[in-house]
Amino acid sequence: MRLGLRVLMRRVEGRPATQYNFHKIMSRVWLVCMPVTIPIVLFAPAFWAKIGVLLVAEISYYANFATDSGAMAAANASTSENITAYAIEEASEAEGGGL
Repeated sequence: MRLGLRVLMRRVEGRPATQYNFHKIMSRVWLVCMPVTIPIVLFAPAFWAKIGVLLVAEISYYANFATDSGAMAAANASTSENITAYAIEEASEAEGGGL
């Protein structure tokens, strides 16, 4: 199934099943990267000095994306109404209780 980038991004942002599959794939990518980096660090330290900075930057970008997409999905799953202290008090009073 071929998806456009926009559709894929929308699904990652708001669909838990897509998020799960995305992170399952990426966790496997990181597991493969771990043993691959060991010989690079040991046998090509000059190359690692250059590529290591790029790899750390990419991991940081991925971590930020994963956190933000998870937060967007959580916000999307919640109510569209604003939650304020006043709204909570009002709902509590309507149920017959008080804060």
